[in-house]
Amino acid sequence: MKKLLFAALAAGVALNAAADIKFVLPKEMKGAKLVVRSQQVADPRNSLKVDTIVVKKNKFAMPEDSRGKAQYFIQTDKQNYINFYSAPGENLVVEVSSTEPLKYTVKGSALMDALTPLKEADKAFENEYRGFLEKKDEAGMQGVMERYNKYFADFMKNNPKSQGVLYAMLRVGPDVFMEEFEKLDAGLKTSALYPDVERKKSQIERQIAAEKKLKELSSGAVDAPNFTLKNLEGKEVSLSDFRGKWVVIDFWGSWCGWCIKGFPALKKAYEQYKPELEVLGVDCNDPEDKWRKAVEKHQLPWVNVYNPGQNTILSDYGVTGFPTKAIVSPEGKIANITVGEDPAFFETLAKLMGK
Repeated sequence: MKKLLFAALAAGVALNAAADIKFVLPKEMKGAKLVVRSQQVADPRNSLKVDTIVVKKNKFAMPEDSRGKAQYFIQTDKQNYINFYSAPGENLVVEVSSTEPLKYTVKGSALMDALTPLKEADKAFENEYRGFLEKKDEAGMQGVMERYNKYFADFMKNNPKSQGVLYAMLRVGPDVFMEEFEKLDAGLKTSALYPDVERKKSQIERQIAAEKKLKELSSGAVDAPNFTLKNLEGKEVSLSDFRGKWVVIDFWGSWCGWCIKGFPALKKAYEQYKPELEVLGVDCNDPEDKWRKAVEKHQLPWVNVYNPGQNTILSDYGVTGFPTKAIVSPEGKIANITVGEDPAFFETLAKLMGK
């Protein structure tokens, strides 16, 4: 098995500062190139920094990102990388025991010391789950997920001041996350991992708001917002043109695999229920030429219009993912909105239409 060792520097190796990340590589790694990516935890999208380390000696120290608390990704091959967090002034030691498969630990800070056993447990659960997945053992997969959730819930309960709580929070469901966030120890809010927790909280809050809006829109009492878009011939088509019919508004895109997988079932329903039913396909997030090619390729038989994106149609219908299908009654009321490709949608459609 190929080995790649990163460990504490041997005595006598000179280091420049207390904020270095220390490595030791085997002699056979001489000449190897390690791609190092770092990003600021407070602004990961706009702070990516990429460096390359050419291994000249088996003992060296890599300076930390001087901009502040950062997350690091050190690529060991095309598929594997070492992931860790560091803050100014910390002395980290990265130790990889194997690259095939990749096994490593990062020590030297309260955060990374706490994360090491949690990440090992996380990986063990993942491997066990994959084993059941390959065997298509639903009961086995369910059992792993139950033990997975219990493991992290127990950790948070028994170690409330550990920075590992933040890692565990990122791996539990929305309900448990929000409960734990309310009682989060104040001392953990200075951790390099805390911004990720804040981002997850914002994501969950948006999800809750979106689900609430979908429920309100699907109450049957809300008028379907009218809109006007151009069809393949460049003529304007409005939702109001179909008043008196049941309408399925299909928000889709050529880039969306699940949208395309849902076309056969939608075609079947369209053929079964027309002319009482009309389907209005609204292409989203596509260049216009790709939309036209996709309509032709998939032979979409209904009314197709193009959404250039300079409007409020997606927010009006609570679209947070694709595909999203909205059912509009002959009276112009929203009767249902379904996000994702769900076979139950067609049962709902049949029930609403009295079929």
